[in-house]
Amino acid sequence: MDGKKRLGYSLLCAGLAFVGVFHLVFSTVFGYGLRSVSALLVAAAVFGLVLVNA
Repeated sequence: MDGKKRLGYSLLCAGLAFVGVFHLVFSTVFGYGLRSVSALLVAAAVFGLVLVNA
């Protein structure tokens, strides 16, 4: 994979992981019950990072 394209996908996945963790923390603190969505988003972002950088 091209270096710039790999970097772009890595940054995108890292950003999604950050949003997922942020959402997970706030859904736990304020208890609005969407932790499974947050966990799924983090898992997908980490899987994407592994897939892009493999």
